Amino acid sequence: MVEIRTTDDLDAIRSLGIAAGLDAGDRHGEEVVVAWGAYEGDELIGGITLSRYQGRLDVVNWMAVAEPFRGQGIAARLLERLEDEARRRGIGTLWLTARAPGFFLSQGYETIERGEEYDVLLGECPACDQFRVTCYPLAMRKVLAVK
Repeated sequence: MVEIRTTDDLDAIRSLGIAAGLDAGDRHGEEVVVAWGAYEGDELIGGITLSRYQGRLDVVNWMAVAEPFRGQGIAARLLERLEDEARRRGIGTLWLTARAPGFFLSQGYETIERGEEYDVLLGECPACDQFRVTCYPLAMRKVLAVK
């Protein structure tokens, strides 16, 4: 059975994300607030972080699930855990850069157009080797409803 729990092992979460095709570069001004791992036994099979960019944007980051475990609802469970914690902390809006926008649209996120937040989220993307080769990112947000 897959267990979702907080973790301090950011290196393992990043390694999982990189293996899933996420950009390995560090974002300037990124502070990881809290991270969760999805574990099958002791094996990390999924991960996600709630990060703060430039001290003001609360961002869903480093979300990945290992290939053999995809399609089992693990990503949705990770995202739900993150959103619940964001609400608990009084965060009203979550932001993200999506490589898989269809998933996030199904979870209530919406794309955003150019502007200050867009520039923060996608500003470093053009410097990445994957940009518009294997990655066509969208900036997205979700206004969190109080549960």
